[in-house]
Amino acid sequence: MDRMKSLLQKSLAKFTACTVIVLLLATPLFYLLTKYFYAEDIREVIEAVQSGASLPKTDLEQDIIVGLALQFGLIMCVLLVSLILAVRLISKQLWAPFDDTLRRIELFSLESEKLPQFTNSNIKEFDRLNAVLTRLIENNLRSYKTQKEFTENASHELQTPLAVFQTKLDLMLQQPDLTEQQAEIVQSLYEVSARLTRLNKNLLLLAKIDNRQYKEMELIDLVQMIEKVLSLLSGFTQEITIREDIQVTSLLVQANRALLESLINNLVVNAVRHNIANGEISIIIKPNLLIISNTSSEGMLNKESVFERFHNSSEKIKGNGLGLAIAKAICNLHGWEIEYQYKSERHEFDVRFPN
Repeated sequence: MDRMKSLLQKSLAKFTACTVIVLLLATPLFYLLTKYFYAEDIREVIEAVQSGASLPKTDLEQDIIVGLALQFGLIMCVLLVSLILAVRLISKQLWAPFDDTLRRIELFSLESEKLPQFTNSNIKEFDRLNAVLTRLIENNLRSYKTQKEFTENASHELQTPLAVFQTKLDLMLQQPDLTEQQAEIVQSLYEVSARLTRLNKNLLLLAKIDNRQYKEMELIDLVQMIEKVLSLLSGFTQEITIREDIQVTSLLVQANRALLESLINNLVVNAVRHNIANGEISIIIKPNLLIISNTSSEGMLNKESVFERFHNSSEKIKGNGLGLAIAKAICNLHGWEIEYQYKSERHEFDVRFPN
């Protein structure tokens, strides 16, 4: 392995080598230019003296000036060619370790929890860059793993006390001597408990998705899955009209059944919560595309934060702000694309499946 050098040292060494090689290749041109141009008159004078003939008429000053100018131009061409070779060929070789590092960083994701293995380099700057990136990624992976473990463990630990708390509230509501005021307090606590239970369930689901615990994949017909989920949510939609536009007989996707059902459920529930009285929800299925849209009076949501966790676009909407974050996580796990658009006063979520 070559001794460790800086990028500047490597570049200067390669450029110098290129210049020397091009100069050596151009040496015959310098010789021919000297012999047959501005040294030609000198050669004719020498030959006339040696033969005893009369001296020819010459213009040595002009020939020397023109010849020197031509040689200067030739030297500049040599340097230009050397620079082009250094930039196009040698620089590409020198920057190959940087390109490799950049490519590995682009392919890296925290969810994979795999530390990228950078290629060893004999250039100081790239070696330092790889070392710094390795330490940074190791720290991020450690923090990410700790955060995931905390979320999952906290969700597991909260399940039992929340269940006990809800059971106790059920028992209190059944007490015969409970006053109306006490009943209202217990009822409000019951609603808070139910909301905490849903929040805990969603956090646990996100933690499992992040940990890639849903590995069971199968080929599922999305059309049949939509019909199943809508039948279960028929009571939840109330006065809202659901319009279906199924443009394919079937749409087979490779997915985890529980997660696909959760994706559809979260998008439909989101469409119900952000709808208007006697509003409408449209469900469109095209080849490799699912579109769920709803009428709304809220205006366009922030595209940059609509899929963020605990993001709630309206204080009037009841929810924990995890529905769309779960939908995004499910799509990321399966390699699907989900986008938000606002068209004709309607919120629209498009899920694209690979061909």
